[in-house]
Amino acid sequence: MPEIVFHKVTIGYPYYVVTEDLTFTVDKDDFLIVFGPNGAGKTTLAKTLLGILKPIKGDTYIFGCPVSGVCPHKKMIGYVPQVYNLDKDFPATLYDVVISGCYPLLKPLQKVPQLFKEQAVENLRTVGLIDFKDRPFAQLSGGQQKRGLIARALMGPPKALLLDEPTSGVDMVSEMQVNEVIVKAHRIFQIPVILITHDVNPYLDVATKFILMGYGKYFFGSFEEVMRPEVLSEVYQTKVDVINEKGSRFINVRDFHHDRNV
Repeated sequence: MPEIVFHKVTIGYPYYVVTEDLTFTVDKDDFLIVFGPNGAGKTTLAKTLLGILKPIKGDTYIFGCPVSGVCPHKKMIGYVPQVYNLDKDFPATLYDVVISGCYPLLKPLQKVPQLFKEQAVENLRTVGLIDFKDRPFAQLSGGQQKRGLIARALMGPPKALLLDEPTSGVDMVSEMQVNEVIVKAHRIFQIPVILITHDVNPYLDVATKFILMGYGKYFFGSFEEVMRPEVLSEVYQTKVDVINEKGSRFINVRDFHHDRNV
């Protein structure tokens, strides 16, 4: 059975349906890209995966457990939020933030086991921040904070990694570093990655599946099934170029003012 199964699922809120009949699967070795225009339902899907929102209708299984049932699946998904609010005056170091990723796995009043302490250090090495271990988290650059949050999400380790626009608000160099860390984590931890993003291009060589979310509609499948000019143009309501030749893949969205990446 796949790690995650959505079958004819309706997601949304009590007062508003976002997407109906959503059907997709995520296997252990998958790298799933979720993308689409703002307001199309990407974050709603993330909240449903995390159990924050219950499906309105349909069958949803995460690691074999129905989302509507009692299942600790939320503890099995490492989550990197788009925004992580930490008071700039709060004296938490990078290590403090990373080790906090194991807290949901502990019993009440249980001390952090040595195993988790060692794992936090190893995760910092994985994301290239071991030299910043004792640096106040608030003093790190945006890109360093993002990589630190990935290290935090990998505590456990989890059975899947979910990231909500992890490169938003960072510069070009930091974006490349974050992208490299995500791909590296997928390879080292051998867990499925579900990545919500506006820029699919850095991941086209590693992504195995795609979900393109439009307003009330969606498209799921491989690169060849989803990344079609007519499909992308319909969802984005503008001309979209798809380049897939000589081992090079690239998506470009064109409008009246300028070109930009999906």
